[in-house]
Amino acid sequence: MNPKYPNLLSPAKIGKVELRNRVIMAAMGMSQSSEGFVNKAVLNHYAQRAKGGVGGVIVEVTCVDTPLGLNTKGMLVIDDDKYIPGMAELAGVIHEGGAKAFLQISHTGRGARRAIIGDQPVGPSAVAMPYSFMMGLANETPRELTIDEIKAIEEKYAQAALRAKKAGFDGVEIHSVGYYLGQQFLSKTANIRTDEYGGSRQNRIRFHLNIIRRIRELCGDDFAIIVKISVVEQGKDGGISIPDGIYYCKKLQEAGVDAIEVLAGKWSEESGKNEKPESAYPDCMAVPLCQVVSAGIRLTTGRKRTVPLIGGGRAQNPAKAESAVASGKCEFIFIGHGLLVQPDLVNLVAEGREDEIRPCIGCGHCINQQLQHGGTAICSGNAVLARGDNDDTIPPAEVKKCVAVIGGGLAGIEAARIAAKRGHTVDLYEASGEIGGQLNLADKPPFKDHFKLLKPYLERQLELTGVNVHLGKEVTKDDVLAMNADAVVCATGSKPAALKIEGAERALSAKDILSGASSGKNVVVIGGGSTGCETAELLGMQGKNVTVAEVTDTFAGNTGKTAQTILMGHLKGFGVKLMPCTKAKKITAESVICEDKDGKETEIKADTVVIAIGERPDARLYEELKDSCPEIYNIGDSNGGGILPNAVYEGYTVGCQI
Repeated sequence: MNPKYPNLLSPAKIGKVELRNRVIMAAMGMSQSSEGFVNKAVLNHYAQRAKGGVGGVIVEVTCVDTPLGLNTKGMLVIDDDKYIPGMAELAGVIHEGGAKAFLQISHTGRGARRAIIGDQPVGPSAVAMPYSFMMGLANETPRELTIDEIKAIEEKYAQAALRAKKAGFDGVEIHSVGYYLGQQFLSKTANIRTDEYGGSRQNRIRFHLNIIRRIRELCGDDFAIIVKISVVEQGKDGGISIPDGIYYCKKLQEAGVDAIEVLAGKWSEESGKNEKPESAYPDCMAVPLCQVVSAGIRLTTGRKRTVPLIGGGRAQNPAKAESAVASGKCEFIFIGHGLLVQPDLVNLVAEGREDEIRPCIGCGHCINQQLQHGGTAICSGNAVLARGDNDDTIPPAEVKKCVAVIGGGLAGIEAARIAAKRGHTVDLYEASGEIGGQLNLADKPPFKDHFKLLKPYLERQLELTGVNVHLGKEVTKDDVLAMNADAVVCATGSKPAALKIEGAERALSAKDILSGASSGKNVVVIGGGSTGCETAELLGMQGKNVTVAEVTDTFAGNTGKTAQTILMGHLKGFGVKLMPCTKAKKITAESVICEDKDGKETEIKADTVVIAIGERPDARLYEELKDSCPEIYNIGDSNGGGILPNAVYEGYTVGCQI
């Protein structure tokens, strides 16, 4: 055991369930079930993380009441005995990995979408779900549940817990965060009932207390009950105050729950210029809420808190997690996205190999891919996450080869790293003086703190895998042929698209601005994709008068919905003017002449013009070589590009194929 983390890595109990350490994998929806059933992908996903060293695994949000309780088509389900055999397999692989198994049980309530459930959503009251960062849209008004229906749902939760126990799980977690039914009952804006389930804190917590009481009756005292709760719900539609949250935690403690996972909720489209995206979240950001709960319980009861708290929020920094536990702020640490990108994170910490932990950069594609696009979660760091059978086995190469990778961006690095791990001899060539490719631009905008953590990790990986890195030389066709490599991977990236209008030579590029070039007071950014908007954000923070002209009707469309919402809030907060469906026609010495979709021209004053109209694949080397090399691949931006997870996946796939 790593002596630097004696508290984090020490055993502890949740109720009567003993865990080997105090790190718990938080429940995160992957949406990869087979019509609600556990499949090979689900088994592999959780087996990897159990073997990776966590003390406990909380399996993702699982529906207790289909179809009304579903939030995605790929959601796991536990509302019938037919799901028990698969759940038993799942609990089994978690236990085989040395971790304890808990199942998160839930109902989506008013957060459900008609397109998924085939009917009007239900909720505590007929109050529509407001704009949610994660969902990205306000939902339709739900049908108010009757008291008989509420009691029936309470029983569905309890029966789901009983099925989990029969399947071999050590406990359940009741999900009461975000847009799920548990939080909806606790919120005085979502729950405006005047009967026994609404009107007062005591009535709003009744739903939970009834469920807990019934689970105890069915499952006994040796079966752990955890509640995941928002102790505050912020925003103009927020309905849980800090005193509310403290009261709820106190009542849960009195009800005998075995642990409380502490979080905050938020509703609002008006994110404002002070809101941060996940790429800039502080380490262990939810831990202070645990301190609030502890202080609140002591103040309101006169006694010290007795229920264990699970805190976290970007807690993959082991030093910060150790400090949180050692100081008594919480008894357990939950880690979510950090375990998606690095399944064996805890083992690496225990072995003193912290520099091998791939950081979560907070891009949000894992959530966005599910809730916005109806797919499975994907990751910008872990290429296999929720893809296919989710198998992370890297087979050794049957024939060892000499491999030349041309281009040191993310796709090229991943291909080189995986090929080298398989036993190939790999040389990586990068024309510039540093690896990283587009990452060297992507980490420049504001609030990209965690993007900056990725490059040191990549450099360390190339070192550990023995990849021979050659910097500062642009490789030609003749150079490649002279290498006599057995396999060639072209990952030559992209080039800025040319803006073919009069006066374009007067403009700067987004890269110029993000790299520190100065600008005038009045700036026009031509192009409203993610790079254009992030450039406008930086200029807005500098106090410039900024206008963004975008030919489509969408700004930062390639950005995850949560980050996009916050970015748009920043632009509004800094007074940036957004002009959708607007085409730049001419750049003069003092202005940009634009044309809207109706052909109307507008002249915008500009001391500085910035071009951010995107990139085009640079596949010239691949085209020159494709008929001359016996084994050649084209990946990453030179093969069409796309979102960052796809570049990493292409690199990983090719690295496994060679």
